[in-house]
Amino acid sequence: MTVTVPQAGPKKEGLRERKKQRTRRTIVRVAFELFTANGYHATTLAEIADSAEVSASTLHAYFPAKDDILFHVHDAVIAAARIRLLERNDSESLIDALQAWVEDLPALADTDSDSLRRRRTLIDGDESLQALERLRHARLEDVFAEAFASDLGETADDLRSRLMASVTLNGLRAIWFWWYRRHTEGDLDVREPFELDATYLTRLVKAAEAAIDDLPMPDDHFSKSGVSRLSG
Repeated sequence: MTVTVPQAGPKKEGLRERKKQRTRRTIVRVAFELFTANGYHATTLAEIADSAEVSASTLHAYFPAKDDILFHVHDAVIAAARIRLLERNDSESLIDALQAWVEDLPALADTDSDSLRRRRTLIDGDESLQALERLRHARLEDVFAEAFASDLGETADDLRSRLMASVTLNGLRAIWFWWYRRHTEGDLDVREPFELDATYLTRLVKAAEAAIDDLPMPDDHFSKSGVSRLSG
């Protein structure tokens, strides 16, 4: 007897995913409107849920905390880096994985100029939000350090891995801030900074890798120089 497999399953899954994405975008859009109108700290999750016409439990399922809404792009970028860099095939170099990660980032970023500017204005005007942004940057740097550590055969806390992670993160930040500050008015094309990342960041990392290769292991440096390591 021939069994016919229903073909409706994948379509339903696709529809559910699209609905989830629409709900997520609605929550973010409404939240930013409230943040801009009433201030970030004065806006409550209950107000966001009410304006987005979703239940509190639905809102919590998408964004457990208010800062998860404000930094949703940051968090998506970190998650993508963890997958793309740490779960890459052994045959793929870290530089190639980094290049691929950068090329995939536009799909995660805000394409709306107003949303990008609203977020940047909110963060730049509030020290507590700047601290939360630095925390996200530190998490991304940790992912970079873990990726470089794997290639260098050391731990993510070792000096060379941390140096490479710092170069990568700060190169990324420098590119973005340079680009953003040159576009204070008019529409923003968020593809531009990613093109800069693909050109400048990957070359910067390649140069840093070459420099790291010429550096001695820290322990070897201390043993050869006769300098004793501090302990305790």
